Amino acid sequence: AFSPAGVGGGDGPRVPPSPAGCLPLLGHLHLLGPLPHVALRSMAAAHGPVLRLRLGRVPTVVVSSAAAAEEVLRARDAAFSSRPRSAMAERILYGRDIAFAPYGEYWRQARRVCVVHLLSAQRVSSFRRVREEEAAALADAVRAAGRGGGRAFDLSGLIVAYASAVVSRAAFGDESARGMYGGADGGRAVRKAFSDFSHLFGTKPVSDYLPWLGWVDTLRGRERKARRTFEALDGVLDKVIDDHRRRRDSGRRQTGDADAGHRDFVDVLLDVNEMDNEAGIHLDAIEIKAIIMVTANVFSL
Repeated sequence: AFSPAGVGGGDGPRVPPSPAGCLPLLGHLHLLGPLPHVALRSMAAAHGPVLRLRLGRVPTVVVSSAAAAEEVLRARDAAFSSRPRSAMAERILYGRDIAFAPYGEYWRQARRVCVVHLLSAQRVSSFRRVREEEAAALADAVRAAGRGGGRAFDLSGLIVAYASAVVSRAAFGDESARGMYGGADGGRAVRKAFSDFSHLFGTKPVSDYLPWLGWVDTLRGRERKARRTFEALDGVLDKVIDDHRRRRDSGRRQTGDADAGHRDFVDVLLDVNEMDNEAGIHLDAIEIKAIIMVTANVFSL
């Protein structure tokens, strides 16, 4: 997609420059070091804003200037819309999410559903009550902890609990959120599963770069952790969706409020599946679970 001046020669394709030191099998992985962003900045200073790297078996183009980013994200967005295959995303996101799904009709329609129905300004504003209630609960918890006469307390844990409560109530509704976190042991298990999901979501298995080293992921316990986290969250989401469908069949709304603006994400997706003829996709349980997991993480930001 890029043809930097002075790169390549003759009539052949002109490609971005590539740093020296590309090794067999590893490629340029060894050049990234413990702080990849710092290493990439140094490479860009030496070779220009568009670099060609090989990360294991994966050919990669790195852009590090505003002009190059605009070229990728705006001028040639269709060519760069798909993300590389991620084994971890396929394991924990059903292969039907919108963050890693290949560019195509399903991705376009699923994205439209999220933008129009889940993450619109009106939908986000409808959860103001939830945010205010949880913020007040957070302030009360901080005040209670502060009465300990200067005793240290875990503020980070309180903030994480606040964020989890807001996201859970928005995504799953008040009743389902209470059921998920009901009881100390049950709530702790669910919070750990979501915490492990967030951690795994941001990791890249070694096998994605070096398939012949896939055994390292197994040795480090990453495969087992991914399987355990997926099974835990899949069970929780199945129960939430079944509860919503049962309540819909009985004619009762999740929040008990006749105003549809206060419905949670699961209610909205079930409505889209039943009534939105423009969606162009059928949102089965797998698609709903995959979309919920990604949009809940976006909502938490």
